[in-house]
Amino acid sequence: MVTRILPLLSSNIPLVLSLSKVSIFLNQFPFTLKKGKFIIRTSTKCQRLTAILAILLHFVVALKWVLDQWLYPKSPASPIWKYVLMYYCIILLEAIGAFIVHISLLKEETVFLLNSALQVEQDSKMKGNSIVHVYYILFIALSIMAVILIPITGFAFGCLRPCMPPTWTSAINLGSVKTEGIRCLRTYRALQILTDMHNSVFRHPIMSILVGSITACESFALYTLITSSAVIPFPVLILFTAVGFYLFIVIIGPFKIMANPFVQSVELLHAFESMKGSKLIKRLVKSFPPSKLTLGVGRFFDRATSLVICSQCVDLLITFLLM
Repeated sequence: MVTRILPLLSSNIPLVLSLSKVSIFLNQFPFTLKKGKFIIRTSTKCQRLTAILAILLHFVVALKWVLDQWLYPKSPASPIWKYVLMYYCIILLEAIGAFIVHISLLKEETVFLLNSALQVEQDSKMKGNSIVHVYYILFIALSIMAVILIPITGFAFGCLRPCMPPTWTSAINLGSVKTEGIRCLRTYRALQILTDMHNSVFRHPIMSILVGSITACESFALYTLITSSAVIPFPVLILFTAVGFYLFIVIIGPFKIMANPFVQSVELLHAFESMKGSKLIKRLVKSFPPSKLTLGVGRFFDRATSLVICSQCVDLLITFLLM
């Protein structure tokens, strides 16, 4: 089936736009899609405020429940899985609220970044360099399923929206750039600027908050499935199963893709060094740093990032099991 779809797709743009339309359906962000471009909308300010207030309300309710359990202990004590569920909700709601506020404060930069990424893809398509990968199609399909299924599962348990869909970012595929002299150097420089724009929008602390929240929520989901799968209600079991599965896909999928700019830019810079040209071009190549998508606090996504995050999830899970 995938092999039949691939010839029909000459660009990643339809995939990205489809996921974006589903992700911003509730108008929780200060921008929307119109004719294949992201534009800022001020008419959704009330909807964004409502979304933030709803998140804050759920956050306060979950926090109050935890504080009540600690300050006014009951006998018998509440089961462990309820604590885990509340901690999961607190961390997730905090991350969602921080992300919405961050995007709202940097709405112009975010829209410029998204449209620039689309423009780079369109230019690559016009030059015949556009590549549609199978894993990207699968990731978009899983993301759309997550946007639809996880809120439904959470609603069945009594929460309006316990988690939000993964947000598309401008992870750049530098592998489509061919070493063709000055033209290639210009393309590489354009992609490098796009990487810098990404780092300017998704800078510290928002990236640290998102990665840390994903790590903690994945560990919470695995802990509940391992220790309490026989006693938790069925909707909660489905919720944590879906959360554990989709967050694992995020760790080994998008986080791995976000390492491509660094890994492939290093390979391209080595290829540029052996390229024939004037001394000025060689000096220009030496001045190009590798493209890096920031991870926060001086760190960046590289080939080992997914493995490191998986290791952190396992370490946190073991800590929970030993408590």
